[in-house]
Amino acid sequence: MNRIRLLAGAGLVTLLVSLVSLIPAHVALAILGVPADTVSGVAGTVWRGSLQRLAIDSIMLGPVSWQVRPSRLLLGQLAANVEATLPDGFVNTGVALSLGGSLSFTDLRGAAPVAWLAPAAGRDGGQLAARFERLDLKDDRINTAIGTLQVAGVVLPIPTAGPRPAPGTYAITFDSRDLAPEALLSGEVTDSGGPLEVSGTVTFTPPRSYAVSGTAKPRPEAPPELRTALQMMGPANPQGAHALALSGSF
Repeated sequence: MNRIRLLAGAGLVTLLVSLVSLIPAHVALAILGVPADTVSGVAGTVWRGSLQRLAIDSIMLGPVSWQVRPSRLLLGQLAANVEATLPDGFVNTGVALSLGGSLSFTDLRGAAPVAWLAPAAGRDGGQLAARFERLDLKDDRINTAIGTLQVAGVVLPIPTAGPRPAPGTYAITFDSRDLAPEALLSGEVTDSGGPLEVSGTVTFTPPRSYAVSGTAKPRPEAPPELRTALQMMGPANPQGAHALALSGSF
């Protein structure tokens, strides 16, 4: 009798999942509360579908496609593989929404122009690239971040009488797991080329503030104006590096 009940229960769950998978994608988006005027070109089902345009605040995505991962339902998560096109960029990731409201991204890969996130910093070009093994958010806070955020081709905004400084490449590497609610997210800052050698730490404070501390050292090809700007930050240490302290928001 117990075996019959188990088989019947499994059959009922399978039937319910099958029925849910047939729900049209546009109906599912409406159920989730996505305004109809923010999406267009919706096709497929909740299980596997696509849309041509999705507006999130001032960000325009599209095309976007997804495929649900049914095995994660057993863990109490609604999960899918998602591919999205950004303005001059892309995002590919696994995403999961848990019953507790946490949002998790796995194997996240993305790229976009720096100007898309910070117009002032990206006015001379530059590319933002993200590679995260895992990124977890809950209550608008990041509590796990394992991966790298890289900015390439950025020209330092320093007025110069000569040729403008060569572009540089800078990266923030994160290895933070299960942060406590009061803990702040931080990452290691490094560079891999350009007129400025940078080493330090960046700490993020919700919602969108940051503080950088570390050292900055001009490379031989650095313009005189950059060396002067560094001198204003204080004297160099015996290795020729100046203390670096920056803060702001994005």
